[in-house]
Amino acid sequence: MKTHFIFYTLSRKLTLAFTLLVFICYQSQAQTPDWEVNENDFEFTMTFVSFLTIDGDRLQNENDLIGAFVGNENRGVTNLTYVENEDAYYAFLTVHANEGGEPITFRIYDSVNNEIREVQTTLDFEINAHFGNLFQAYSFADPILSSEATIINFSFQNTPIIETIIGDGEITITVDQSEDTTGMTPVFTLSNGASLFENGTEYSSGEESFDFSTPVVFQVRSADQTVLRPWTVTVNQIDSDIIYRKKDAVCYEPGAIRVNITTANNDILLFQEGILQETLTVIDGEVTFENLDAGVYEVHIGTITKEITINLRTE
Repeated sequence: MKTHFIFYTLSRKLTLAFTLLVFICYQSQAQTPDWEVNENDFEFTMTFVSFLTIDGDRLQNENDLIGAFVGNENRGVTNLTYVENEDAYYAFLTVHANEGGEPITFRIYDSVNNEIREVQTTLDFEINAHFGNLFQAYSFADPILSSEATIINFSFQNTPIIETIIGDGEITITVDQSEDTTGMTPVFTLSNGASLFENGTEYSSGEESFDFSTPVVFQVRSADQTVLRPWTVTVNQIDSDIIYRKKDAVCYEPGAIRVNITTANNDILLFQEGILQETLTVIDGEVTFENLDAGVYEVHIGTITKEITINLRTE
């Protein structure tokens, strides 16, 4: 019985000692990094309006830090600051140096998870340089965020689409002539982490209706906010009884254009660079122009003209 009591007491003391040791270690590790810089030691500055991201999540705690370093020497540090007008947290960082060209590295301190992350972004010090603003803040992130600002898909709620062509900063959508284009709600997919704006206001997919009776210019901002790319969306209306399809050319096979139309006995004309290439009569609701080389063609059906590009694919 006495031996059991001694063993219990010793075990309890060891448990308490271990718990105390863990607590002391945690408290030691949980301290804010000792990042300090004596500004009076330096002549020049470089400034940033920035935001901090770890594993794709934007930090939003006033105890979070961004530090700038030359080697292991701290050259600038600041906390996050809440900006009410933007409803977001920003880091207003000033970096110090006595000469240009010094390589600057950056570290993020995440106070919630009590960890320090090395940022892959590095910069050479530029005297009096400034980076970022509240709309396009400079990104300090681990891992680095995407600089893509692309609209991948674009359509409309409750509106059948006849054709969608996504080009370089331009999207052309064809709908039936009976559709009301003055109040259409876009549904879209963007490149990873990107945001869509119109006149400076951010919109989510399926959130707001716009008047597409004339072209609408959107802006897509990349996840890292370095790129703000305009995208013009144009909506055309046609008789949906006409459907155009194409097959691009490849190295071993020419392209083709097929037209489906409900009206019988129509003559359909194919032009290239203003020169008539072929005339076909609609039989059983369709015609197919075959053996087409890569290039831009025009399909004429009465007063309706449709431009179609046959691309040369490598595979």
